Amino acid sequence: MPIRMCAACRGRFEKRELIRIVETADGGICVDKEQKAQCRGLYICGGCLPDAQRKKVLERSFRRRIEPELYDRLRAEAVDNG
Repeated sequence: MPIRMCAACRGRFEKRELIRIVETADGGICVDKEQKAQCRGLYICGGCLPDAQRKKVLERSFRRRIEPELYDRLRAEAVDNG
């Protein structure tokens, strides 16, 4: 299984253990359930989403401002996937 790095804690995990968050071509940000989308993305381990918000990981990766409501939506999507 491929190893990926969590963008928030920098820990290394198997790909299937991580949540992949992507920026789609139309500018939307969502959880990539299949982990196969052909767009810019990053991996975060399940417990690191609050840390990612605090450290502004998504803002740095996607080079844009991320609204707090988006983090709530991503948390809900991640729970649905997990």
